[in-house]
Amino acid sequence: MSQEREELLKLLSDEELDLFILTGGIDIADQMRENVIGITKIPIGVAENFVINGKSAIIPIATEEKSVIMQASIGAGLVPEGFKAATSGNTMIGQIQVLDVPDLDAAEDAILAEKEALLVDANTISRTRKAVDLQVKRLDTAVGKMLIVEIFADVRDSMGANLIDSMCELLAPTIARITGGRTLLRILSNLATRRTVNVTARVPVNSIGERVVDNIIAADAFAWADPYRASTSNKGVMNGVIGVLLATSNDTRAVEAGAHSYASISGSYRPLTKWIKDENGDLVGTLEMPMGIGTVGGVIQSHELANVVLRLMNVETASDLAMIVGSVGLASNLGALYIMVTEGIKSIQA
Repeated sequence: MSQEREELLKLLSDEELDLFILTGGIDIADQMRENVIGITKIPIGVAENFVINGKSAIIPIATEEKSVIMQASIGAGLVPEGFKAATSGNTMIGQIQVLDVPDLDAAEDAILAEKEALLVDANTISRTRKAVDLQVKRLDTAVGKMLIVEIFADVRDSMGANLIDSMCELLAPTIARITGGRTLLRILSNLATRRTVNVTARVPVNSIGERVVDNIIAADAFAWADPYRASTSNKGVMNGVIGVLLATSNDTRAVEAGAHSYASISGSYRPLTKWIKDENGDLVGTLEMPMGIGTVGGVIQSHELANVVLRLMNVETASDLAMIVGSVGLASNLGALYIMVTEGIKSIQA
């Protein structure tokens, strides 16, 4: 047993330890999901060597795949100064689809003229989480032209889906009235371009050698030139990302959908990470991706194990969690690249 794992277990009470090792919980599960017949357990391991924004971090990762935690730990161990992470905010986007609009120009002008009033209406839903902006765009689609009204709301520490959906539902009748069209879809977008995490890591050339630095950059260039490789590169990122999200009972599908959409936003599918050599010859990596996650609300409220995991990671806000998740994603990518250009991926799959 590693020292880090021993130290982690000392932080748990007997009751909290039971949450990790006992199946149980069928009554709670029955309240969380439809037609529950049982619970599947996925192993939770601890990734080592992480320092994020100057602080050592305990990182529980839930995964069924061998080597995911090892790759993240190897990647983190290559970054002696630790990961530098930041978030762009907690703004999520909702979309109202407007069809059969008789005059698109007049409809767009009417919506923008009522923008402030619409935001006031949207903000009757929550006292603390507020709509901050509203925009209109036109789409020329296979079924004709349509307007899309987009609502931007600061959802704070929640994932935000319920709030955003409620705002869209509330505004839809007014939107239909002032445009003369009919509204159809009224729902959150998982492409959270105003809620991103940005992470940077530096690997000293004297710790891995110039040849390994060059080979990692060459492997990264392969991914930037070929979507077939980029897909697998991003899968490596998501190994770590999903592992932390699953351990904290966040919506893994929403984040993965947003990540792959973001990777394609330029029109070509690209990696979520980038590796370059700086003026000192050191390897420098960056990651940027949407991170629509929460630390309150939804399943997290009723999931005791998720709350224990958040406490172990010292997470208080959604931004705290996003910076950890992004750092694990970059470390996972680095660890995989390092192994592939040195010993080869089969060396850890044996």
